Amino acid sequence: MSTASEVVQASPVSRRRLMIGGAVGAGVLLVALVLGVVPRMARQQRLTAAVTDVNAAPVVTVATVARATTTPSVSLPGALTAARTAAIYARTPGYVRERFVDIGSHVRTGQLLAYIDAPDLDQQAAQAVAIVAQMRAAQALAHANLVRWRALAADSAVTAQELDQMQAAYDGAVASQRSAEANLRRLTQLQEFKRVVAPFAGVITARNVDAGALVGTAGGVSEALPAGTGSAVGSLFTVAQTDTLSVYLTVPEDYAAAVAIGKPAIVTVPALLGDTLRGRVTRTAGSLDATSRTLLTEVRVANPRGVLLPGMYADVQLTLGAGAPPLSVPATALVIRDGPPQVVTVGADSVVHYQTISIGRDHGSWVEVTGGITEGTRVVINPQVDLQEGARVRIQ
Repeated sequence: MSTASEVVQASPVSRRRLMIGGAVGAGVLLVALVLGVVPRMARQQRLTAAVTDVNAAPVVTVATVARATTTPSVSLPGALTAARTAAIYARTPGYVRERFVDIGSHVRTGQLLAYIDAPDLDQQAAQAVAIVAQMRAAQALAHANLVRWRALAADSAVTAQELDQMQAAYDGAVASQRSAEANLRRLTQLQEFKRVVAPFAGVITARNVDAGALVGTAGGVSEALPAGTGSAVGSLFTVAQTDTLSVYLTVPEDYAAAVAIGKPAIVTVPALLGDTLRGRVTRTAGSLDATSRTLLTEVRVANPRGVLLPGMYADVQLTLGAGAPPLSVPATALVIRDGPPQVVTVGADSVVHYQTISIGRDHGSWVEVTGGITEGTRVVINPQVDLQEGARVRIQ
């Protein structure tokens, strides 16, 4: 009986203990849950916020500022011309007896092109020969008279005035003889011009005469033949040296300072695809044209095969100078607004900044940069209009 009573009395105490233990366990569990779940939820919230921030940042494409891979140069249009061109005129009046060349004929220096019959000139030369003989006879007579009068003057048979007159007569005869001889030499030289010859080696590009044509010393001919189209008015022939061709360029002021004699040039003729020749700057005008602000420059190129023809259109690429190649950026990276040109740079922290730059020559897909940024800077290509200064971006 006593044992059962003790059991009955102990039951409430056990229940209290159990309740206290359960409460303590629940508290411990709650604390564990708080300490474990709350930090995880905070981290999750931070990750979600970061993902949301990243997704909100605009995506951009960038390019790195680098130096151009090609040598600085400029392409300018021009036209091929012969290194030397001469219009040949008649120096002796007469009729063309025979013509030995035609358009397209290759001639050498001194080669006979045509022969002119000049009967009037021949008669004038014959007359000059007779006049020279006459003057020589007159001079001989004047000299003999002078010798005699000097002997008479020694014996006081003649006056000093009479001796002076005889001396003057002799001096006049000498002068007349020299004049006649000079006229004969002039006519003889004119007779040599009956042979029309080439002044230098080249190609006959125009012919204005044929056998029987009357030519004059003023450069006129009796008729202009179709073969003479484009030649100088009144000329017999036109000779052009085509083994070396020249291209005359008008270089703008921005590039004039970099053009120097001896610099290489590449000549391309659109009419002859794939045929590229190398030449050099031969000379420049040395000053800019006051109206166009351009520098007249001559580039010469060898044409040994004669493929290139004078008058052809040509494109000449001039090398502007040595030194470090310029910095370059894609043309699509430029931001052109009210002020000077800008680019959008991206730093290591993915924050963008608007940077003002100075640009040089425009090459189409890319432009030269002369100041404002350094090599290795990242710039945004095709920046959005609403991209703000200091915005954070994602690089694609």
